[in-house]
Amino acid sequence: MYYTSVSATQASTVSSPARRNTRAAADMVKEMTGMNVAVLQYPTEMVNNTPQRMLHVIAMALDMSPEAYKMKTRVRNVVELRFIATLFLRQYFPALTLQQIAAYFGGQDHSSVINGLSRAYNLIYIQDAEFLKKYNAVLKSVTSWLRKEA
Repeated sequence: MYYTSVSATQASTVSSPARRNTRAAADMVKEMTGMNVAVLQYPTEMVNNTPQRMLHVIAMALDMSPEAYKMKTRVRNVVELRFIATLFLRQYFPALTLQQIAAYFGGQDHSSVINGLSRAYNLIYIQDAEFLKKYNAVLKSVTSWLRKEA
């Protein structure tokens, strides 16, 4: 599947030129290879929503300081803050690379982000009550924030 991106200012008015370009790209691939492809358009940026603002919303939802993301500690509250933030960054900002996400957490590397995602999914899977309480609080705050920004 092939993707094309549209800037946030174009996204609200994905008009004829953008649609023509995506159709032309799909047609060109079909002519050259004989394959039918779906070309998706999606905004590559959100006008007022940034990863930094989302991280702030997440920290506030858990009554923690945004500086806690960069702390070099393994205290459960701080670690779970990073786990939850990583989940939400991956979901709402899919264009961010693992290295870019790691940079928000004090210069960790991409393997730390992968490990954090894995552990967060595991905590959700095993229904860890404390983690799910935090996750649901953040989900509520982020959803509310995104509605206000839209």
